[in-house]
Amino acid sequence: MQDNLAELISARICHDLISPVGAIGNGLELMSELGGASPELELVEQSAKSAQAKLKFFRAAFGASSGSMVGGAEAQRVAVDMFISGRLSLSISEGWGARERGLVKLFYLLLLCVESSLPRGGNIQCAPTTSGWRIKVSGVPVAPPTDLWRYVSEGHNGLDLNAKTIQFFLAQQAMVEQSITLNTAFSETSLQVEF
Repeated sequence: MQDNLAELISARICHDLISPVGAIGNGLELMSELGGASPELELVEQSAKSAQAKLKFFRAAFGASSGSMVGGAEAQRVAVDMFISGRLSLSISEGWGARERGLVKLFYLLLLCVESSLPRGGNIQCAPTTSGWRIKVSGVPVAPPTDLWRYVSEGHNGLDLNAKTIQFFLAQQAMVEQSITLNTAFSETSLQVEF
């Protein structure tokens, strides 16, 4: 039995749903061109685009990570699209090169961890480093679940594993696989995560 069975299932589900959700979005776009746009149609179209973006992001974050490379432009687009509608936004420095799929997976998982630390939303600023990325938020209320971030950084036992905390568990697992050390800094109005 393969160790990464859950990852393969996640990747398969997301992969199989991306095409029909994209087809729904295309159909809605065609309907708006033929019959004129309406606020209701635009809302459904935005929801379809958001669902497709989330599926692409989740496929990379929760799916299997082989040793293949991911283009910098693609990794950026998927990350930005994930947070394009909602209380969070993402600003990304230009100039990313291709990165190993496992690093991109870790980056996406950490973005989900950061999202859990921002109760009122905010702008997440990301910049590449020589070994990974710097993820930074400032000027908004920050409420990091310190026990979960400690688990990511140190891997101590006692993580209450559930649907709301799975990204912290998987981020820690991805760090171990990549032999990466995480540096974190938190205050009441700022957060920085770097690897």
